[in-house]
Amino acid sequence: MRRAHLKTGIALALRASGGARLVALVSGARRLPLVIGYHRVVADRPARVRSAIPPMLVSRRMLERHLDWIGRRFRFVSLDELGSRLESGEGLATPLAAVTFDDGYRDVYDHAFPLLARKGIPAAVFVVADWIGNPSPLPHDRLYLLLTRAWPTARDVLSRLGVLPPGSGTPRAPSDPFSALRLLLTTLSQAGIARVIAALEEQTAIDDGALEGLRPLAWEMLAEMRRAGITVGSHTRTHPVLTRETQPRVSAEIAGSRSALQARLGTPIDHFAYPDGAFDAEIVEAVAAAGYRFAYTTCRHRDPRHPLLTIPRRLLWENSCLDAAGRFSSAVASCLTHGVFDLARGCGQRHGAPVTARRDAPDA
Repeated sequence: MRRAHLKTGIALALRASGGARLVALVSGARRLPLVIGYHRVVADRPARVRSAIPPMLVSRRMLERHLDWIGRRFRFVSLDELGSRLESGEGLATPLAAVTFDDGYRDVYDHAFPLLARKGIPAAVFVVADWIGNPSPLPHDRLYLLLTRAWPTARDVLSRLGVLPPGSGTPRAPSDPFSALRLLLTTLSQAGIARVIAALEEQTAIDDGALEGLRPLAWEMLAEMRRAGITVGSHTRTHPVLTRETQPRVSAEIAGSRSALQARLGTPIDHFAYPDGAFDAEIVEAVAAAGYRFAYTTCRHRDPRHPLLTIPRRLLWENSCLDAAGRFSSAVASCLTHGVFDLARGCGQRHGAPVTARRDAPDA
C-alpha cells in the first residue's frame, strides 16, 4: 500500500510539472516506440484470480481503458510497420505504439481479438509453438496452481528438494506462492521445474475447473487471427527461461519454434519475444542465427550489436495504471509509458553475467 501511495504521489507531481516528459528525454524512452504486452484477457477477473498468476491477468474492460488512453496519445501500428521504421530510422517523430500478447491463451481470442477488431487496432500474438492445441497448461501455470493449493506445505517440499533454503526466516525464502514461483522460474531450468511439479503433485491435485481458463489457442483460431491481420510471432517451443538452459536447448527452442510456426501457418515468422524477458549475448546471437528480424525484451537494455533483436517492451496488467485508491490514473499511465518508474525499479535481469556458468549451474 505504501508503494502504491508513493507511485501515485510521484505521478501526480510529475504531471503537474510536466516532469515525466523530461525524464523520458533523459532516459531515452521517448526515442523509441511504445511496445506494450499482455498475457491473458478475461471477462471477469475476480473469478479467475485464484487460478491465475495475478500479473498475467487483465480484464476486457481494463484492456479497453488502456487502449483508449494510449490511442489518444500514440498511433497504433503493426509490428511489421514498427520494425520497418526502426530499421530505417525514419518516421519516429510521431509517437507510435504496438500491442502484443504473449503465450497464446485462448481468452485472447475470446476477449481481446473482438475488441481489437472493433477498434481497428493492429496487434501481435507471440505463441509457444508446441502448446497451441495442447490441452495441458504451460509449466509456469501448473506450478503456480500447485503452489497456491499446497501452500505453506509446498514450501517444505521445495526445501526438501533443495531448491529453497529451509525455513521462512532467511532473506531468500519466499513468503507466498507468487514469490516462490518467481524464484523457481529464475533459478531452475525447465527440467528442474518439472521435477518440482512432480513432487508437488504427490501432495496435491488440480481440479479441472482451475484449468478451464488456461487453455491455448487452437491452430484454427490462430490462423483466423492471422488472416484478420494479427501478426504471429514466436515465444519458443515450450516456454523455458532461456538464461537457465544449455546452449543446444536454447538454439532448439528458438529456431525450432520459428520452423514449426512457418510450416503450420505458411507465413514468415519475423518476430520473437524472450520468455520472461530473459536474454544475454549468446541468446541474442541464437535469435539472429535463427533468422528473426526483430525480438522484444521486457527491460530497457539493448544489445549494441543487435538493437533490433532487443527492442524494449512494457508488460501491463490489471493494476498497472491504478492509483492508490484503485482507480485508473492518467498520471500513473503517463509515468509508466514514459519510463519514469524504471529509474527507481531498475532491471532484475543479469545480462552481463557469465552465461556458460549460469546455464551449467545445478538446479538448486
